[in-house]
Amino acid sequence: MRAIILGSTGAGPTWLERHDVEPPQPEENEVVVEVRAAALNHADLDELAGTYASDQRRQDRPHIVGSDVAGVVTSVGGAVSGVQTGDRVMAMVEGAFADQVAFDHRLALPVPDALDWPAAAALPSALMTEYDALLGQGQLAAGQDVLITAATSGVGLIALDIARWAGANQVFATTTSSQKELLLTARGARAVNTRGEDLAGTVLAATGGRGVDLVIDHVGGAFLDACIAATRIGGAVVQVGRAAGPVSTIDVDRLAHRRVHLIGTTFRTRGTHDRARIAEAIRTRLLPAVADRRIRPHVHEVLPAAQAEKAREALAKPTSAGKIVLDFR
Repeated sequence: MRAIILGSTGAGPTWLERHDVEPPQPEENEVVVEVRAAALNHADLDELAGTYASDQRRQDRPHIVGSDVAGVVTSVGGAVSGVQTGDRVMAMVEGAFADQVAFDHRLALPVPDALDWPAAAALPSALMTEYDALLGQGQLAAGQDVLITAATSGVGLIALDIARWAGANQVFATTTSSQKELLLTARGARAVNTRGEDLAGTVLAATGGRGVDLVIDHVGGAFLDACIAATRIGGAVVQVGRAAGPVSTIDVDRLAHRRVHLIGTTFRTRGTHDRARIAEAIRTRLLPAVADRRIRPHVHEVLPAAQAEKAREALAKPTSAGKIVLDFR
């Protein structure tokens, strides 16, 4: 079969290229899925930069890129239950960019009938990451105010939808593009363009000086301090992504004064059991809202799998919004 792996000049990974590899065989608890579509994530850019490492990658399998996959189950291991051949599934996995992929059956999410393959591929990592950040780590309750940074990314838009589904009061969503403000307001958010607006000042003014109850930060870097300043006394900031870099300087006096709970989270160090627990919660709670489009992906562009490098370049552009998807059909 064909798979997309990391290319290299010898100094480290630098591009994506297709290679012939052996097709996977399912272990006892695994399913094999024939891939129809797979979506890119910013973690794929990190992998190319040599800054991404996952504790979940199988060392006995080729270093295939990608984590968002959608396709049809073609075979199952002897210990698999609840999933059968012919099922349409999507999942957050390791090595998604291939004609076939094997993974633990507990990670498989059924694809609602209303979703086509690109839309299904755009969802798994976003659902897993943002459900856990908002409801698991952040303990979002109905009626609370939420701030989501980098909100026009694929995961950011899903975070916005999940917050509204969970009954959030006001959802503030950041962007650096006036054009993307329209995308955010169309989905029910209060857009904050941080190129021209002071984030903390805008949020505090809109909340009567109180601040939001919860921040989901996908940016990091120097932006983290502004997120803390926009949070109410006793509120929480869940630090999910580091688009602006892994190093931040924060005002610890303000952190202490506002008694903000600063929570770091990642899936890179989470085992399959923990991931399976979150997948089960999504199957039970979120998929009905996905099926009726209260939670919906935004697919920016679909490209053939053979154009993976072009897809990577498209994702890196500041004009992209939502997900870039590879078509494997």
